[in-house]
Amino acid sequence: MSEQLVADEKIALLRLWFYKPGTFSFILTETVISEVAKIRKVERREFHESFIQTLFIDYPARDHAAVQARTEQFAEHHSGRCDCRILAEAEELKLNVVLTYDKDFLKQLATISATTKLMKPSSYWASLGIPKGAKPMTIPHHTNPLSKQSWWHW
Repeated sequence: MSEQLVADEKIALLRLWFYKPGTFSFILTETVISEVAKIRKVERREFHESFIQTLFIDYPARDHAAVQARTEQFAEHHSGRCDCRILAEAEELKLNVVLTYDKDFLKQLATISATTKLMKPSSYWASLGIPKGAKPMTIPHHTNPLSKQSWWHW
């Protein structure tokens, strides 16, 4: 994926945080958190961990046997074991959507779950139909560097 496409996905993800109506949280599964811990480049890992500690909620899976069984089913369609487990955990947590811009994850597992959609952040953002110029539901605190930026505004 080109740098511009990745940047577009990151912008969409941030806009979801600020503009999505109703109660909205980013929920991370156990596997996502464990994958972040494995990031070798310290600076990159710490950056991800700072977001986890401040903006995300994590819920542990309750039925590990069901998650494992579903992971095995997904693995018949996709070689990325962690991707399969993330989707299985999301199903077990009854999440409606998993956001990713991993093209193989999307291509091979996007339609496999009847309960949890796999979508790019930009597709999910577009599906909300938030009109351009809408007021954000939340804004960054004045001490947050984003409060001085306008690139994320819709």
